[in-house]
Amino acid sequence: MPADGTPFVRDGRHVLEAGDVRFEADAALGGRVTALSFAGRELLVGSEIDTVNFGSTFWTSPQEHWGWPPLVEIDSSPYEASIDGAAIVMLGPVCPTLRVAIEKRFRAAPERGALSLEYRIHNRSHAPVRLAPWQVTRVRPNGLTFFASGATHARSNLPVDDAGGVTWFSHAVDRVDGHQKLFADAREGWIAHLDGDVLLVKTFALVGSEAQAPGEAQIEIYASTMHRYVEVEVQGAYEVIQAGEALEWTVDWWLRRVPDGVERAQGSAALPDFVRGMIAAGAP
Repeated sequence: MPADGTPFVRDGRHVLEAGDVRFEADAALGGRVTALSFAGRELLVGSEIDTVNFGSTFWTSPQEHWGWPPLVEIDSSPYEASIDGAAIVMLGPVCPTLRVAIEKRFRAAPERGALSLEYRIHNRSHAPVRLAPWQVTRVRPNGLTFFASGATHARSNLPVDDAGGVTWFSHAVDRVDGHQKLFADAREGWIAHLDGDVLLVKTFALVGSEAQAPGEAQIEIYASTMHRYVEVEVQGAYEVIQAGEALEWTVDWWLRRVPDGVERAQGSAALPDFVRGMIAAGAP
């Protein structure tokens, strides 16, 4: 199998492998990312942990447009899958509730040491719609999630700590006693999650609070009440999509092993600096 980032299909799933990174998406499950590993260490929660909330998915925002559960045409219905050069392409059905269809394009960017996840919300109606893009990634419990501190929204109830200009969520059973979530602005265009010595960083375009979907935020972190997983979530701008047009949004993923000389703990000054240096070194 190619290990240079060229897409291929194995056991019905679409795969990217580049260096130590392995990425897998399943067209039968809404084009969901079902596996993401670095040097054999899996970072995502699988369906054996939660039959609904697993892997990394895409939703439209705000949630008030659809409530719960997620709209199946966007979240979990079968997508049409193809390979377009270096990209895995997933195209979903039209959602009758919102009259949109989701397109996902996944590719490796080995020259930057990153994965590029591009989303398009296609307006299939005859009138404008206003939506924001939303990426929801379920990682394993007991990790450390952090980002450069921005304003925290009043509705937040997830216990986090601010230190050194960084907001930290150290997941532990005794810190979560219900459905708890953080809503916050981003001060820099990244959020990171540390699992052991493996780091997953998401990078994205910054969105001001005035351009966010109502009741939502650019950065959201949710901790499962059963302590099974943590959701590391990012949203884009809340924009009008004209009939027949599409909103495009990209989130890049970076996976690295953190060197032994970098302190891997809440409040570490070296850890966010490592993230910033990694991004700067891989910037196009």
